[in-house]
Amino acid sequence: MNPRSLLAAIAALGLLMLTGCVGVPLGDPAVSKADSRYCGVFEWRDAHVNRAVIRAWDQRTYVVDVLTGDFNDDGTTRPRSRSVFKAWLTEVEGRTFMTLQPIELVGVLNGDDRHPMYLIARLTLDGQTLTAAPIDPDFKKLKDITTSKELERTIAANVNDPKLYANNPIAATRWTPDQMKNLEKLQETFREYK
Repeated sequence: MNPRSLLAAIAALGLLMLTGCVGVPLGDPAVSKADSRYCGVFEWRDAHVNRAVIRAWDQRTYVVDVLTGDFNDDGTTRPRSRSVFKAWLTEVEGRTFMTLQPIELVGVLNGDDRHPMYLIARLTLDGQTLTAAPIDPDFKKLKDITTSKELERTIAANVNDPKLYANNPIAATRWTPDQMKNLEKLQETFREYK
């Protein structure tokens, strides 16, 4: 995954900061349950305009399509990057976490030497605002984790420790029904980034 696409995606749900990657997933997508409250288009702005299009893939998982661009003078969006993820939810100590796996690393093929990586963020949904606080992979207690169960235990034991999370969570606003009318046109401008 190119660093710019990864950065855009990470910015997307704590979404997240380039260092927000861990080598094992949190939870198991085979037993997760997709919650429709997290479906929609969520937008936030930093140096760019970012939109995370979150759709249920099936009853357990999501596809998250992160579109990052800049505004043209006429108000349209000029694409910068696009990242697509498989995602699922996991509850830990009453908090909701989303694990995102870059789509190009899902089901790596024989001979593919890339190691799996996952972006993990604690989610809070308050009205139309989705806040994502990414897990900081430099958190000392995460250093020797090798299994999903170990990761879950470590997060559970440290869920209230602010050092577990990277700085600057992302606060994204859900698109209104009127804005949703422009989604197809927006996605068309990013078609070459598929």
